[in-house]
Amino acid sequence: MGPIERYDVSTIERPTREDLEQLARRRLEARRRGCELLLTGVGERLRLLLAVTGLDEVFLIGETPPETEG
Repeated sequence: MGPIERYDVSTIERPTREDLEQLARRRLEARRRGCELLLTGVGERLRLLLAVTGLDEVFLIGETPPETEG
C-alpha cells in the first residue's frame, strides 16, 4: 500500500450517483499518483450506499475527517 490521501466527505449528506462518480474519479486519480484514497467523515447514508453498491470493499473508510490546521 502506498501513501494515504485523505478526503473528507462529511459534506455529502444525501449522496447521489454523481457523488459516487466523483469519488471513483478521485480514487482513480489518487491511484495514478501511487496513493490510496481514505474517505473520512463518511455519514450514515453514504456508508449505506457504499455498502449496497459494494464500493465499501473498494474504498478505505476512516472514522473521522482529517485534522485541520489552524
